[in-house]
Amino acid sequence: MPPGWAWATIEEVARVQLGRQRSPQQHTGEHMRPYLRAANVTWQGISLDEVKEMNFDHPDFAKYRLESGDILLNEASGSPHEVGKPAIWNNEIDDCCFQNTLLRLRPQRVNGTYLHWYCYAQALTGRFGEAGRGVNIRHLGKRGLSQFPIPVPPTSEQERIVAAIKEHFFRLDAANNALAAAQARIEATRRAALAAAFAGRLVPQDPNDEPATTLLERIAVSRRTAPRRQEVRA
Repeated sequence: MPPGWAWATIEEVARVQLGRQRSPQQHTGEHMRPYLRAANVTWQGISLDEVKEMNFDHPDFAKYRLESGDILLNEASGSPHEVGKPAIWNNEIDDCCFQNTLLRLRPQRVNGTYLHWYCYAQALTGRFGEAGRGVNIRHLGKRGLSQFPIPVPPTSEQERIVAAIKEHFFRLDAANNALAAAQARIEATRRAALAAAFAGRLVPQDPNDEPATTLLERIAVSRRTAPRRQEVRA
């Protein structure tokens, strides 16, 4: 542990909350609200492709309402490397809540982006999955996440770490985009080479070559004049 760093549990640096359980009686009501579930949390961030609604009365709305900067994590998965997959909520939808397939972290005594990247690393490496319970489906749970250890550097160093991660990921994205562009050019060159090959443009044309029409006529004559084979019946 570097000087000035300290170990803590996640519940010591953030408020941990499991989402609201779905039930048939909440499918309709006077206080329908949008809510997020595991399908809305991706490695690229929050996905709003399919946001559902559920009835949240005033006490539940106060408890499960999302605020900007909240971190949402997948509570469970059949893949150990998907357990705890995180994304930061930035108020993409007004008055949005969350379901119990997600856990929410509300940073209290740590840089929120630092906490997000730490959770990202633990999910990506499968450590959250190892800490979960279950056989086919691994559940991290509120208790498992609350007691999970986290190294806490000084505040200024947290900010430098976040900036360094952002820079590294920017370079990785640029390299990935360049690679994708190169692969696209390679595929285009392959198609062009094949098209040229079968259009007579890939190699120089020799005027002394026998024309294809003459070759085809000679083959046809050869077939017509060739003796037929006698079929042998068993």
